[in-house]
Amino acid sequence: MLASDILTYQDFLKDTQETIRLRLAMVKRYKETENISLVAKEFRTTRQTVRKWIKRFSGAIGSLKNYSKAPKNPYRRMGQRTEELLVQFRKEHPSLGYDYIHHYLLEKECKEIPSKSSVYAIWKKQGLLSRRYKKHEKKKDLREVKARYRPFEKIQVDVKELRDIPNILDQSLALGLQKQKELPNRYGLPMYQYTARDVKSGALFVSLAYMHNRHTAAIFADRVLTHLANHGISPRIIQTDNGTEFVNTSDATDDTPLFIQVVTRDNKTEHRRIPPGAKTWQSDVETSHWIIEREFYDTVNVRSDQNFIAKLRAYQWGFNVMRKNSYKGNRTPYEIIKEEDDMKYATLPKTILDFPTCILDEKFDAFIRGGYHVSLPTNPCFTYLVPKNKNVKLVHFLVQLAV
Repeated sequence: MLASDILTYQDFLKDTQETIRLRLAMVKRYKETENISLVAKEFRTTRQTVRKWIKRFSGAIGSLKNYSKAPKNPYRRMGQRTEELLVQFRKEHPSLGYDYIHHYLLEKECKEIPSKSSVYAIWKKQGLLSRRYKKHEKKKDLREVKARYRPFEKIQVDVKELRDIPNILDQSLALGLQKQKELPNRYGLPMYQYTARDVKSGALFVSLAYMHNRHTAAIFADRVLTHLANHGISPRIIQTDNGTEFVNTSDATDDTPLFIQVVTRDNKTEHRRIPPGAKTWQSDVETSHWIIEREFYDTVNVRSDQNFIAKLRAYQWGFNVMRKNSYKGNRTPYEIIKEEDDMKYATLPKTILDFPTCILDEKFDAFIRGGYHVSLPTNPCFTYLVPKNKNVKLVHFLVQLAV
């Protein structure tokens, strides 16, 4: 095994995982030639390197391994008192990390400040480090927490903008050009989707709007809560982000925004806002946004805003009754509700999942005249068929979606 005229001995060490065999070949070549200079020239290395491995080789291949570079007499990492103080600190403050150690040791008149790796090694040895859960383990824990809720006990509300979806934007601009004379808006389709999603079952309630403001947000909240109240359900929590359509961003204690009044005063429900920047707190409703974009908005073809609403309502029905959610045990929202121990929820009719989707801007006059309340239509999106005939239900759903 000889080196080439191009690669040196060091190059071979970098490129091969069998460095010991390379050194063994060097030793064997020396035994054949008994010429150190010739071996060094063939392997393109120094004579000192050749002598080193000839001298180390004892007949066993293990003798050609590198020596450990660890010091033979290592200096003790820290004093016994410092170790005791570190253990004491961790027991008194289990949630604090290394960044607080320096100040603590100075308070205890200890001038020895160990490294971060040394501190965590001692804590690990003493069993004082809590386990760090992986992402999929945290998600599993969240599923267990959400499973303890009652259906519609906690609902997340958010707004999705549709102008960044090419399929919807192209059709909206085309319809806007057709209706320029009668409609001053450049968009022929609503460009905002208001979404409410139940944390327990994953049930989805959606509506569309041309405008993105407090009035459309309040109308949507009123319609969702009225729809649930018609079925005898009163949510405990409505959770939103800190958008101006929901809250007063300049004053967190202000409860006068229209959305909060509708939720708390008119419907006696707690309004909860997430911490600033904590988008993961809205993970359920945010997840539904990319699902509906991929499954509906990227492919749907519409002829008008009313046709858009009809197809969106049909998709909402399929999402709530037919689409199985792998995150929730491969069950539909309707199946999760029917499996509840409390008969109040288990006996809920399927109509509770047929939310009357609408264009929220068109309900503004009725909302104001009704004292911040809009009555809901009673006509369902579907004629509810015999539950056993699943094929007929699926065909009926697809027809509604395609019309």
